[in-house]
Amino acid sequence: MDILFLHVPKFDNYYKPIDRFSFILFPPIGLLGLADYLRKNNLTSRVVHLGVEHCRQGKIDLDKIIADHEPSFVGLDLHWHFQSYDVIKVARKIKQSRPSLPILLGGFTASLFAKEILANFDCVDFVIQGDAEVPLLQLIKHYSTDKAYDQVPNLGFRKGNAVIINPPSFVADGTLLDNICYTDFTLMKDYPRFVQSFSRYINLPRLSEASQRLLFGRNKGYQVYLGRGCVHGCSYCGGSKEAHKTISGRNGVAMRSVESILSSILDLEKFGFDSACLALDSFPLSQADDYYIEIFDGITRLNIFLDIEVERYFLPSQRFIKSFRRLPGKGSFLTISPHSQNEQLRKKNSLYRYSNRDLERSLEMLEKEGVSTLLCFTCGLPFESMQDLKDMAKYQARIRKAFKRVRFKTCMIEIEPGSAMSTNPSAYGIQLHRFSFADYYDYHSRQRQNHWFEMGYDRFGCPEHGEVSRYFCRHFCERFKAGRASPLVCNAVSTMWKLGAFSLFDRLVKLKRGKKAYLGTTHS
Repeated sequence: MDILFLHVPKFDNYYKPIDRFSFILFPPIGLLGLADYLRKNNLTSRVVHLGVEHCRQGKIDLDKIIADHEPSFVGLDLHWHFQSYDVIKVARKIKQSRPSLPILLGGFTASLFAKEILANFDCVDFVIQGDAEVPLLQLIKHYSTDKAYDQVPNLGFRKGNAVIINPPSFVADGTLLDNICYTDFTLMKDYPRFVQSFSRYINLPRLSEASQRLLFGRNKGYQVYLGRGCVHGCSYCGGSKEAHKTISGRNGVAMRSVESILSSILDLEKFGFDSACLALDSFPLSQADDYYIEIFDGITRLNIFLDIEVERYFLPSQRFIKSFRRLPGKGSFLTISPHSQNEQLRKKNSLYRYSNRDLERSLEMLEKEGVSTLLCFTCGLPFESMQDLKDMAKYQARIRKAFKRVRFKTCMIEIEPGSAMSTNPSAYGIQLHRFSFADYYDYHSRQRQNHWFEMGYDRFGCPEHGEVSRYFCRHFCERFKAGRASPLVCNAVSTMWKLGAFSLFDRLVKLKRGKKAYLGTTHS
């Protein structure tokens, strides 16, 4: 095999009500596409999800995984900073047993810290910054022939004691993206288990799949690859237009065609998913309606019954809403992210795209047409006051009372490398806790870190982190929905974990499931 791709989740995380869990379960959605691109160029590869391996075997045997595939390269995606410690840990283990096997990293976090990683972690041999299709082809070619790595675009490597970073001269366009399949799950080892058990946000290794589906819902979802790049400059986002420019030299957005997108959605239905998420709203407003409506018409024409989530950065038009309403999936919904009810706060964070009045008019149209909506809000933005948080709670209560088809999701911000807040903290009045890759690596090596309440920065003249997290717990917890009693419920659930109540619950679920299977067999 030419290259074995390993996806490494963040295995050790902590959240009080559920104790330890793993997340970053989804590989970057471009990873299967990269494997498909290599196949189209007569190279062999496979994706192994280490979370699936641990679920299947109860452990991760890297030596056996490598021996089973005998790759010429191992590629690890380091896209999200949460993976930093786990990815390096896996790279070290492979290097210890196979010192001559070259290890390659890619993804946003690896790209941003390529020079530091290569300088300080000798278990990593190469880093591809930004778009990886052509660079990976050339790297494999030069590795097997002349070792002329200086000819490979976007590549970081070591030459003696020096770290060399080649310019990011390759940027994928829409034509190339259209000729790649991002949803051929046969390229992933044991993909049925991934679809069944890892197509959600978190995994609790101590509970069976049946219990987790009861607790967190049965929906099996996946994102549809719409394109690459962004036209927005949100303060907190590590995937903004400026981040893309830094990482890959990309200006603008390369979008896939409607035909390619529909093909991906058909694949998701074929492979057993329940829902598909369209989450890159980077179209010019003059083109967005035509693009989306053509997709919706195609889904209806092809009789695809997946639930469809569409994340809109701008407000949907009435024409868009009417087309969306006709989708076959009964659980389809729109996601809209006002972030805060304070319009001035949104403007300071480059998040203002519509007024509250326009948002509420849009919600009225959605309610009238029977379309469900998820509204996403944010705690911890720069320049935020405690009064902003109080007003947000009141605003959500008013909207919840006025609209029956609106749900809410409120999150706390955590610093992302490559974001405007990370690259220019003084402009946002913040002091960062993490600057370098070593900072992220060290932070994620610590056990019992609660990433849902860790901002990673201090804000001058704003409520401190503990005050924000306590207010969040009492007013924005969507898990328990117990208001001021939420901390008490949280403590009670935590105690139940420690006393083994959930283990008993799990045994009962498995017993009931086994009984149903037995009765079904007897009846047949």
